[in-house]
Amino acid sequence: TLEDALAAIDYAVPALEVLNSHIELEGRTIVDTISDNAAYGAMVLGDVRMHPDEIDLRWVPGVLSRNGEIEETGVAAGVLGHPATGVAWLANKFHQHGQRLEAGELILAGSFTRPMWVQRGDTVLCDYREMGTIECRFV
Repeated sequence: TLEDALAAIDYAVPALEVLNSHIELEGRTIVDTISDNAAYGAMVLGDVRMHPDEIDLRWVPGVLSRNGEIEETGVAAGVLGHPATGVAWLANKFHQHGQRLEAGELILAGSFTRPMWVQRGDTVLCDYREMGTIECRFV
């Protein structure tokens, strides 16, 4: 359940996922996405760690900028109503297959903004308000 997932979380930390697709996006299917490891490239973690009791995770905002211009905004409730809902689903799915999530594993809960194209030289900043900011430059 959502409550079980929240009880099991040591801390939440903001993150940016860097996509790296090897397959042309136009005409891409779910099978292509899966075979491409969901286009995962890297992740950039923030510095602020908060226990779910310290903050209502549904209301964590994100203001995503590229080179000083706001590109996307969102709120974490955009991930299935609560970002821990997907974590609970994942734990249940693992359990169905005789597996489990292990203590200390880092789990991305899902994105509440659309992907944003970046290129060499771009600087990306995401402001998560009380959860801090993440800034990275693509070289």
